[in-house]
Amino acid sequence: MSELYFLGNSTPGQMMGFVIKTRTKTLVIDGGNQGDYIQLAELLKKEGQSHVDGWFFTHADHDHTGTFSEICKKEPKISVDKVYCNFPAFEDLYAHCRVDWETELWKHLEELFLNEYSDKLCKVQKGDVFEFDEVKITILRVYNPDIKENFINNSSCVFRIDTPNTSILILGDLGVEGGREVMEHCSQESLCTEYTQMAHHGQAGVDEEFYKFIKPKRCFWTAPDWLWNNNNGLGIGSGPWQTLETRKWMDDLGVKEHFVEKDGTIKIEI
Repeated sequence: MSELYFLGNSTPGQMMGFVIKTRTKTLVIDGGNQGDYIQLAELLKKEGQSHVDGWFFTHADHDHTGTFSEICKKEPKISVDKVYCNFPAFEDLYAHCRVDWETELWKHLEELFLNEYSDKLCKVQKGDVFEFDEVKITILRVYNPDIKENFINNSSCVFRIDTPNTSILILGDLGVEGGREVMEHCSQESLCTEYTQMAHHGQAGVDEEFYKFIKPKRCFWTAPDWLWNNNNGLGIGSGPWQTLETRKWMDDLGVKEHFVEKDGTIKIEI
């Protein structure tokens, strides 16, 4: 049986990271922001796995790729066999940059992809299937350049993870427009899984209709405490985020169980 580690946030910022350990392989999904790299590096070392067989990215945002960038800079003993992603062109990322330090992160990623990872980079496409022992990853959706709204978040890949025991849907930071595209082009059966990673940290991601379509059962929320409670420092519900609304959607849909980033790293047998 494989193990999945849902990473808790080690800094106050939001992030997203999963580690999957199969019988012989180690996989990482996203990983977190730059400040989270230490916890991921320590987890990999603790488990005796200084080698990552496959590193999958949903999209290029800093809170999903920052840990990878930092590990490449500061953890030379951790090697990565292959990187799986489908990013927009880096010049398009730069055009949508919000802060200077994010540009620097993307420049480092571009340099890594052009040099150190040039022969380790796999540009995934819809329909691709990757198998690692008993774990199968199926790519359901990749970046669509025709969707201009919410550009960075809607560049998210969507993929399904299957094991002999369970299934997981990974949505990254997918927005409303990307979610509608997925509903149009993917079967409901392919999207209905035992576990669902909530889009865009559980707020301002896909809409309620999407969740009604996929019928979540158990949810991964990549949300620190302040985001989980929509708290800007003045108490629950005081912030501008939509997490409480999304939580109500899940209550209405009868979701069985929630796993929340704020509660720390959680290990689940899959």
